[in-house]
Amino acid sequence: MKFREIFFNKIFTLRNLFFISNFLVLGLFFYALAHDFFREWKPYQKEYKLKEKKRVRDLMEKGDAATKSGLNDELKKAKAMRLEIKQILATDMNRVDRCITCHLGHDSFTNPTLINDYKEHPYAAPKNEIHEKHPFEKYGCTICHEGQGLATTFVGAGHMPKDEAQKKVWKEKHDWKTIEFWEHPMKAGPQIFATCSKCHEAHPPVKGVEIVKKGKQLFFENGCIGCHQVRGEGGTIAPDIAEETSVKPLARIDFGFAVSAGLINKEERTLENWIRLHFTANPAVLTPGDPEGHLSPDPKNPQPVAPTAMPYFGFNKDESEALVAYVSSLKREKIPYTYRIPALKEPEPTFSNAVKHGRFIFQKYGCTGCHGKNADQGIPIFNKQGGRAPDLVKTVGTFTREELIEKIQTGVNPEEKENPKGPTPPVYMPSFKDKIKGQEMEHLVSYLLSIAEKTEEW
Repeated sequence: MKFREIFFNKIFTLRNLFFISNFLVLGLFFYALAHDFFREWKPYQKEYKLKEKKRVRDLMEKGDAATKSGLNDELKKAKAMRLEIKQILATDMNRVDRCITCHLGHDSFTNPTLINDYKEHPYAAPKNEIHEKHPFEKYGCTICHEGQGLATTFVGAGHMPKDEAQKKVWKEKHDWKTIEFWEHPMKAGPQIFATCSKCHEAHPPVKGVEIVKKGKQLFFENGCIGCHQVRGEGGTIAPDIAEETSVKPLARIDFGFAVSAGLINKEERTLENWIRLHFTANPAVLTPGDPEGHLSPDPKNPQPVAPTAMPYFGFNKDESEALVAYVSSLKREKIPYTYRIPALKEPEPTFSNAVKHGRFIFQKYGCTGCHGKNADQGIPIFNKQGGRAPDLVKTVGTFTREELIEKIQTGVNPEEKENPKGPTPPVYMPSFKDKIKGQEMEHLVSYLLSIAEKTEEW
């Protein structure tokens, strides 16, 4: 008998297929049982249950008869704790958060006071003023901490280490890694305070928010608003930072140059780290453009693109982290208006004379971003005639007051190229005639003329 006949008539029969499929189904059934039995969150709940029973029994041993009677119900409750997925439905925030599946100390049903004396994570629930004012059943968890609220695993929740030491521990203990292309990994360390502005637009007066306020001050002092907008206010040359942090998908960010330069690895590709790189590395490495036009769709008519105009400011670590916190704080979400606390417009400071006010105006409109804090250090500008923004200390003295006003009002032609075949310079001085007017213009010019380099009189 041929093999084909033996195979189909003796081996590959409906009867044999029926037996094989039964064993496969049975195997899948046991696999499902094992998979459910060894869920990552279950050991945490078992350990918390043991801790609670021990805590109550210790109190009963130390207490009198009346105390023991009162603690009996608490002990019964601890013994009756079920192993189950727990979640918070914060409907106003559009959140379903299962963080309390492991963080049982913050579950109002398991621990009504939301406070305990445990020190070990994730069981600990220390007294926290912010938590008291923002009940979890109303706000959820991820509206502030961010992360993936529906997840029930350590990695899936989007935990982010606060430093390299913690990252090493997590990799050994939890096989930690980032979730590729997850838009909102959990905030770590002081960066958590960047999310307060989702509701508190003026930044609440709580300990920790200082990092955001410091970042805002640095943003102002370094003239970022001269190129970037923040919700429609500011320069028009660079992207609106609030929009970038709120709606730009992670998939649209090109990490390629940063990865190839060794500035970041693949597991660190997050929006927060992308923002951070702009303050810790040279931005021209992140977005080098295509100065020679090699990537143009039409090789016969190349269209060169200049590198980013953003300079390397040389911020230290604390300054960089503060700027990351501030830029991240500009993110907005769809939150009911009743939860928002709008910011009142801050009054401008008063000054004793026109020159001091003029210096403030110089900062207010972001002039420091290109000309330096003291107007004496122009930033490099690719393919611009002269290669840099002008040193105003050396140049403003060549203008009369009227000429300087006209220069500020009309701006500078962006087509002034060093190499005619090269790309258009990425930044230029726009017209300020619709922004700086009246007294502000007069005081700005007074400041500029006051710092002008003195020339010898003949």
